[in-house]
Amino acid sequence: MGLFDFLSGKPRKHEVSEFDIINRWSLENGTYRDNSRSRDEIAWRVGTGWFELWFQGLERMVSQSLGRRLAHAALEHEEYMIDLGTSPPPSGRDPGLWHQTSLLWETSGLGIFGLLEDGRESKILVENHSSGPICSGLIAASWEAATGKRHRFLWNVGKGDGLVVTLTQDDANFPLPGAKDRNWNQSSNETTEQSTEDEEIWLDLRIDSPGKWSIMGERMMFVHLDLFQRFEEYCLPYVDGIHEGRNEPYTWHNLDPNRSAWWSAAADSARERFVSDGHHVLIRNESDWIQVARRHLSRNGLGEVDSAVSLGKNGDIRLNFSSIFHPAISAGVLLGCWERAFGRNGKIIAEIQDNKVSIEIRPSREIS
Repeated sequence: MGLFDFLSGKPRKHEVSEFDIINRWSLENGTYRDNSRSRDEIAWRVGTGWFELWFQGLERMVSQSLGRRLAHAALEHEEYMIDLGTSPPPSGRDPGLWHQTSLLWETSGLGIFGLLEDGRESKILVENHSSGPICSGLIAASWEAATGKRHRFLWNVGKGDGLVVTLTQDDANFPLPGAKDRNWNQSSNETTEQSTEDEEIWLDLRIDSPGKWSIMGERMMFVHLDLFQRFEEYCLPYVDGIHEGRNEPYTWHNLDPNRSAWWSAAADSARERFVSDGHHVLIRNESDWIQVARRHLSRNGLGEVDSAVSLGKNGDIRLNFSSIFHPAISAGVLLGCWERAFGRNGKIIAEIQDNKVSIEIRPSREIS
């Protein structure tokens, strides 16, 4: 019997369909709303391979190993989401009975899970995991909620890419996490009519296997902004600058040096990922930026640009957002768009005023 046979062979209460995925996540004004847990919690739809390479780039740029911090951010995030009380929490020591948790995992593209052993140490196997640290933190939080006990956890990837999370009961006691503050507008107050292009965001959605689905052949998952911000906070005490990559192209007004360095690293890793994907970007005038942002940001839940203002003859542009997931990721992708369109290096100047984000993109060097 293979490692995963006990998972795939067990009867399932509900086979997740494409409709379940689409029904959970609604794209409104460039951000994805979670209709199953909390519509106030927006999320990023991202390719699992893209996210992993972005994460590796971030680690390289800040010269830090960040997996443990991402896992603990995921645990804290899931504790917060469970405490919202918007869906039934996991209960009992048999994950096979956590039907709502399984549904949430599968519609997020995270994978499926089952109990390997339950003794002095408890081991949970995650099949088709989307991200080792994220899945480990989420399953640890679910186990703690189900058992009512705190646990230490470790994870490792075994044969066949199976993720095994080992949990050991701990007597530590920590308060439940609260909501994260955000000083930018996550979503417009006005709901715009969905365009034909917006309606096509789910075309070619395919469920490849339980907990694993793809769009246009690329495996996807959803990452909540709450998780992303908690990850950022876990990283900040250890960030002392950019050790590799491009730091100079990013100016973040009114950010402290540590956060500015983290945002720059996150943005530049996103820029690297976008450029390496080889997208063709055509910019003839400032109005083209609305469509470019819709294609490369809004479709993935990274935000919506509602106006673009030309600042010069060399491609200088100011983009004003009505909603945004996280300014660093969106800025990095947009800088990648600009560099693909104009064939030279650019720089970012970002500002947040009255909760509204504006991003300027200019040539990195003055052009006479």
